[in-house]
Amino acid sequence: MEVENEQLKSIALGPSHPTPTDVGDMYDQTSDSLTDMLGGYIHVGYWEDPNKYETPEAAGDQMTREVGNRLSPAQGEHILDVGCGTGKSAAQIATTFDVHVTGITISKQQVELAHSQYARKTQAGQVDFQFADAMDLPFEDASFDGAYAIESLVHMLDKRTALAQIASVLRPGSRLVITDLVADHPSPESPVLARYDQVFDPPLVSADELQNLLRQAGFKVIDVTDIRENIRPTSKLFETKGLSVGGELGQKLLEFASILEQMNELGYALITAERL
Repeated sequence: MEVENEQLKSIALGPSHPTPTDVGDMYDQTSDSLTDMLGGYIHVGYWEDPNKYETPEAAGDQMTREVGNRLSPAQGEHILDVGCGTGKSAAQIATTFDVHVTGITISKQQVELAHSQYARKTQAGQVDFQFADAMDLPFEDASFDGAYAIESLVHMLDKRTALAQIASVLRPGSRLVITDLVADHPSPESPVLARYDQVFDPPLVSADELQNLLRQAGFKVIDVTDIRENIRPTSKLFETKGLSVGGELGQKLLEFASILEQMNELGYALITAERL
């Protein structure tokens, strides 16, 4: 329990203005606890009916389906998973659409976990996982047919560079699907966002700002859907974990659960864009 508490503490408190190395270290320490809490995923779930209970795994599966359906890849295409976590979404999309998925993460532990858990369970060559930074992608230009980023941009201070890098490795006409926390109206005076900044860093951007960054990087925004109501039940998972952990850390987790529950100025966007 002491080890788990220390792991959760690092994600709850977080460093100020984390570098990619900081974020990678955090996930090296917390991936086991997060996947245990979130049904094998690193990201929050999508509840089609927020008033009806589903398991964290079922909700995580549905979030991945929402992404895959918007990406709509053709059989045999090569897809980039930006911030693949421990690989569960990559394996799901690869097998559902019969495509090849390359997942990248800045957590060395996640690369190892993804290979051990999913690379061996899919067809040979269907999924691949690499240690790489989205702000400096190690791929040739126009080498992917699509990409998605599930709750990974939120960790990047330089989102402009990350999106430009993603654009460079996508072929024209390829789709990029993003799911992420956003702020309705970013303001240092916002009590909700101030509470968020106490838990995570860097600060959130708005959905409008994210769309502008996409356009500057060479994308056409096709659709933006606010799904905050569909992710709200995830707050119960943080609440349950906070109550079980207790102490200062438990209070931090309960605070984040409260933020997700209110979602007054904190939104969650599902964005589909196309590389021009």
